[in-house]
Amino acid sequence: MKKKTYFLSIYAHIGELEAAYKIVRRHDQCMALWYIIENKLTLVRYWEFERLSGIKNHGISFSNIENAKKFIIDLLSEEGLKLEDIDNIIGTPGLETISDKFSLNTKNSLTYHSLCHLYTGLFIDSSIFYKEKILCLALDAGPDHVLDLDVWEKDNYLAAYVNKGVMTTFSVDSPAILWAFLREYCNMQEGTLMALGNACLAKANISISALPKIFSLKDRNEAYKWFINIAEQINSLTEKDEGILFENLDLRFSFSENKTSMLVKIIQTCSVMMIEKTICKIIDRFNISPSEVYLSLVGGFALNCPANAQLMNIFKFKGFKAPPVVNDSGMALGIGLIYAHLTLNKFEFSLDNAYYGRKYNNKEVLKQTNSFNNLIEKVEKVNYDKIVSDIIDNPIVWFDGSAEIGPRALGHRSLLADPRYLESKDKLNDIKQRQWWRPVAPIVLLEFVHKWFNLIGDSPFMLQAVDVIDSKKDKIPAVCHLDKTARIQTITSKDSSKLYEVIQCFYKKTGVPMLCNTSLNAKDEPIIDTLERAILFALEKNIKIVYLNGYRIQLRNTIKKHSISYKRTKLDYFIKNNTLIDIKLNPYNLAREELVAYFSDPRLMKKYDLTKYKDVCIIRRHLNIEKKQNSIRMQTMLSNVRK
Repeated sequence: MKKKTYFLSIYAHIGELEAAYKIVRRHDQCMALWYIIENKLTLVRYWEFERLSGIKNHGISFSNIENAKKFIIDLLSEEGLKLEDIDNIIGTPGLETISDKFSLNTKNSLTYHSLCHLYTGLFIDSSIFYKEKILCLALDAGPDHVLDLDVWEKDNYLAAYVNKGVMTTFSVDSPAILWAFLREYCNMQEGTLMALGNACLAKANISISALPKIFSLKDRNEAYKWFINIAEQINSLTEKDEGILFENLDLRFSFSENKTSMLVKIIQTCSVMMIEKTICKIIDRFNISPSEVYLSLVGGFALNCPANAQLMNIFKFKGFKAPPVVNDSGMALGIGLIYAHLTLNKFEFSLDNAYYGRKYNNKEVLKQTNSFNNLIEKVEKVNYDKIVSDIIDNPIVWFDGSAEIGPRALGHRSLLADPRYLESKDKLNDIKQRQWWRPVAPIVLLEFVHKWFNLIGDSPFMLQAVDVIDSKKDKIPAVCHLDKTARIQTITSKDSSKLYEVIQCFYKKTGVPMLCNTSLNAKDEPIIDTLERAILFALEKNIKIVYLNGYRIQLRNTIKKHSISYKRTKLDYFIKNNTLIDIKLNPYNLAREELVAYFSDPRLMKKYDLTKYKDVCIIRRHLNIEKKQNSIRMQTMLSNVRK
């Protein structure tokens, strides 16, 4: 019998002081369980810590190794494994069991964080890596420096061109930091900003200087100067400037929202221009014919669906390949793939779908519904015609199979609704407490997608926003953005057989081969991961029908308040009593603001010790200088937020 070797790749952090002060060293922490048989790599399970702690973009450190190991043991038990069954652990200092060659200085001139992103795009299907051509760009705002203490001496953003297994890696510039500035300046998340940019018609006519080169964190200041120059021009506009400095004032939105939309449009246009210029240089360097090459974008910027689709339309690449975890929630995936590549050299792997999260069996479903017995009217087995009728009546909760991984709902932890009526979008935005103009996505049968949308290839992980075909726009108003695009997900029976069958039945009844699909979560909450929370969510939001693993749950009277509260048990691993930590690790009482700045700069961490008085004096002097240099920037941002 061939030997099965298990290993864990973990993207987390252990730090007593950081845990006590909730200082983020790594966000979107995650863990992957793998096994290897000969040269075949298999992903068994993927955990995103935010689903367990309830803290979106989870960035809380473990206070010590003991707590981290208890947490890991608890998660492994879900797969019937013990820590002793794991041959190697990689990716997190304090837990690693093998040589640093798999983490530190994998390539001396390249950041490990960016390499991990790069590998998630290159090895989503190893057969493509070894038999085809791929161009992959890893575009992030900036790497963590848990394993890259020399991050300031390296280029931070990477690309790779692969020709049938021969890989050339090199540095590129990234527009992602501009979106970090935009988020900070507008006090809005990137997804909301992109939606507002597309929804509102206003467009600025202002002077824009040449784009800065952004290869690393060293370029941050120049990039910020470029950004703030544009932001201040937009911020100074008045309604009297219409027709001169801007056009298309959109009366559906406030003037402040119009200005934000103008700024977003400029950053979006410049971002695509920057990447387009980079790709053109790469095409010339390697004499690439795009129709023979797959494009892959990874890193946080790759969540920019309009940019992904626009680049595909500009260059007409053979296809678009990226995992569902393109942001830092995919770091455990990248860590594992680097390990496999270095260990096995040539290996087999394919991320066939997104469904590697938590799974429940039918016994667990029935047990959970029994605990809510007084709030449930009826529990019955699945009937596809009934599902369609329920969806036509009102949005439903759909909780099926293994949870999808990544920040997007991909049909297993979703709210589903009828795309034929604009009211469906309004109902979903009301449930999620979102602005009226926020779009919802369609999940579409792959065999019909090109009759409804201008898409090149497929889009299984909802990473492209494309034009809706003109003749179809009026038939699916709920999933059309205000600019008549849609952020689509394609589905096949292989991807998710049950949901595929539901959409097939909906198509037979309505002639529309898609449904509205948005993530199953409340505002500022991660995607729901448990049966209990799914039922409570429906009760809180007055949703009468819940589908759990094929069981139809009809709630009794969701308008009445219920007395059941929800506790995330895994949160206990991250909340500890830390009253004595300052005496030991922060004896000179640096404030949290000072500690955040210290832990954000590896140059300080490498050189100075928080327990030494002379070092603390130098740190404080350095931070005071930095604070003065940044004061104008912060005042500008805060004044803009107040407006």
